[in-house]
Amino acid sequence: MPNFKNRSYQAELMDMPIEDKKALFVNLKELIFINKLTGGPSVVFKQIKKLFLHKTDNLTLLDVGFGAGDLLNYVTKNQNKLDFSIQLSGVDIMPETLEFVKLHYPTLPSQANLMLNDYKKSFDSSQQQIDIITANLFCHHLSEQELQIFLKTAHTNARKATIINDLHRHPVAYWFIKFAAALFSKSAFTKHDAPLSVLRGFTKAEWETQLQKAGITNYTVEWKWAFRHLITIYP
Repeated sequence: MPNFKNRSYQAELMDMPIEDKKALFVNLKELIFINKLTGGPSVVFKQIKKLFLHKTDNLTLLDVGFGAGDLLNYVTKNQNKLDFSIQLSGVDIMPETLEFVKLHYPTLPSQANLMLNDYKKSFDSSQQQIDIITANLFCHHLSEQELQIFLKTAHTNARKATIINDLHRHPVAYWFIKFAAALFSKSAFTKHDAPLSVLRGFTKAEWETQLQKAGITNYTVEWKWAFRHLITIYP
């Protein structure tokens, strides 16, 4: 029986050296579908729209850990719903993700500056200021110490807001995705990582503790369907 009281520190297959790239690509396709059904990119986009309602100046956005590219693709497809344009960029440390995005979203590399790098180094090399930093299902991959570094780095570099969308560790979320993946997934990555991702997620109290330890006081933590937390950090 899983322990829902404490986070799991078991490594996900995605965070290990990739030996079967085709299997990973199947996983990324399935993650796009799962995220669409369970409140992924749309939650972040709605928060951007809410925060900058009636704004006309253009903004810059950096998506940390762009993964399958679905958040950046969602923003490009829905820019017409905003009163301003967003100059998009993304950073991910896995070369396989960039290869996948080029195959699955062939127009996205021309619409967003996609970088292969440690996200911390991307700030050092950036020549422009970043208004919004997003992290969509990125933070549960981190240890608490790594999360502290990310929160402090994002808070320092985001001029307008940092928006985080991540998993809520909860028995309902765990058992639902475990059985759904077992029944419908064609990827060993998904069957292993999807329920484990839930066990690596943070509760609301844990988010508040980590934010306070990072010295961040101006933030909101909202529960979103389906078993997600939307964290918004302000300057």
